[in-house]
Amino acid sequence: MAYDRGPSTEALPLAELCFNCMNRSAFILGDEDPDLPGQIDAAGRAGFHWIGPDGFSIGRWCEGGGTVEELADRIEAAGMRTFELPVLLVGDDAAQTRARTDELAAIARVLKPNFVQLNVESTVDDAVLDELQRARDVFGHVGVKLAVEYLPWLPGIRNLQSARALMERAGIEGAGIIVDTWHFFFSDDTWDDLTALPLDEVAYVQFDDHPAIESDDLVAETIDRRAMPGEGRFDLERFCGLMRDKGFDGVVSCEILSRETRRMDLYEFARRVHSSSRTFWP
Repeated sequence: MAYDRGPSTEALPLAELCFNCMNRSAFILGDEDPDLPGQIDAAGRAGFHWIGPDGFSIGRWCEGGGTVEELADRIEAAGMRTFELPVLLVGDDAAQTRARTDELAAIARVLKPNFVQLNVESTVDDAVLDELQRARDVFGHVGVKLAVEYLPWLPGIRNLQSARALMERAGIEGAGIIVDTWHFFFSDDTWDDLTALPLDEVAYVQFDDHPAIESDDLVAETIDRRAMPGEGRFDLERFCGLMRDKGFDGVVSCEILSRETRRMDLYEFARRVHSSSRTFWP
């Protein structure tokens, strides 16, 4: 899967890496400033060509008097483009889903990401399908595709099989599935399931690792205990090999979420994320 890089003729590596900003998202930090401009600068210095600024932190930036246009200029000045925009939460509150869709669409008109990340938090009924189709239309007018992420603790969309069924049932043309190593290894997915996933149903990869699990609270584990690639227990060599055999040559979003790294110097964090991920995606 190839993506237009714009006018630059600079040669990029085969696997293009995206810096995912969720580790210091306002969603996780609460009242603390996520310093989104600082994250952008750090990611550019570390060598990333793509970035995924999250909607929660963008909202916090705008509440403080900043504008999305200023963030777009900063991303461009750092030598990057926006690849993903996390996250559209779709649930059983239609009004809330619609408000969030419209808010992210306004951001997408300026940042022009390739994908908006989408999570279905509730069971899937006709009302949820209606909101998914509305989101498809709203973002389609902006020229942005939807990327469905499954989470192993959710009631409905919790593995590759349920994500694929949602795509078919909802009829959201052009959408794809986010294949996140964390969710793959902690769901009931098998290697056969990943092998059977057609390449044209893959939006992109989110990449991370994890040490031995300490509790049954998967939400706490995924938010606070992820590891740099190669520093955990995931069989990332097999995962990457399988994706390459499938023909995947798209963007890899590096999403390392951990309490330990959340207070790290922004540049040092971005540098380590880039170098550890590049080991698996040369």
